[in-house]
Amino acid sequence: MKMIKIGTKKDLDKIAHLPINVRNAISEDVYVLDSFYGEDRDVDVDMGGFVVVCEKNEDTHIDNFDRNFESPEFTEEICPYKKMLFISGTERNIIIYEKM
Repeated sequence: MKMIKIGTKKDLDKIAHLPINVRNAISEDVYVLDSFYGEDRDVDVDMGGFVVVCEKNEDTHIDNFDRNFESPEFTEEICPYKKMLFISGTERNIIIYEKM
């Protein structure tokens, strides 16, 4: 699987193949981001952030972010994924779901 980036609820169709518990968790995260930062934001430019779904140890290629040098603010297991919240800058949240 190649990394999937979900910025707003318009992108949720990209995760239709994931387990329902993971889809629900990601939907909740995206809803919060949309509520606070707007549904029409450009997630690569505007404040807010996005969700990334990736394989274990996959290189995520996120501009201005290197998770090897960042520590997550929050982690949670949502089987079969590990959810990690990173606060990157003052108003940029990056939520990574990495397959365990």
